[in-house]
Amino acid sequence: MITLGIIEDDRFLRRNIEECINMVNDVLLIFSYNSMEAFFEKIAETDEPYVILIDLGLPGISGLEGITYIRKHWNDVHIVVITGNDDENIIFDCIQRGANGYLLKPFKIKELLDNIDIIRKGGALITPEVAMKLFNKIHKPRESFDDNSYGLTTREKGVVDELLKGLTYKEISIALGISSTTVNDHLKSVYTKLGVRSKSELLAKVLRK
Repeated sequence: MITLGIIEDDRFLRRNIEECINMVNDVLLIFSYNSMEAFFEKIAETDEPYVILIDLGLPGISGLEGITYIRKHWNDVHIVVITGNDDENIIFDCIQRGANGYLLKPFKIKELLDNIDIIRKGGALITPEVAMKLFNKIHKPRESFDDNSYGLTTREKGVVDELLKGLTYKEISIALGISSTTVNDHLKSVYTKLGVRSKSELLAKVLRK
């Protein structure tokens, strides 16, 4: 069972997400607020959810500030930004503050549910389009990750290199001639060696090098 919380001021979108979540047997909605202020009032008596969906353009305290606060309060929660803002600086800032995923509006509710399932299976909610926005933060886009200080194997470096090109796990498996399961196994090893917990944190760390 996955527990989920929502912080979104768009009443129509929030209600749509709530209704869809309530129809899924293995996802439990434990809170839904329209502002960070409303969330702060209840956080002391709220259990840490597995996933929080948070909008950036909230009234009062912004979602960006909210990410920082949530990450300090709850270390293991998966923070997924839902926003129409595709500015590369904002995306990068969200990930540096601790966001695990970034989903651009508008999106279909089914797409959101599918992505929650990806998170459940250990993946990260970051699309190739958002990944490319991150790469634009670098003056000269990198085509390979050549830092040897983390002790990555040749194959692990190859997987990271394909991520830097914006490829999905399935596309990486095709490019390297390995199964998607093997790609996932390599990434888990890379996460451990680099001290990150998700694809988005991995990309942020690599891009800062």
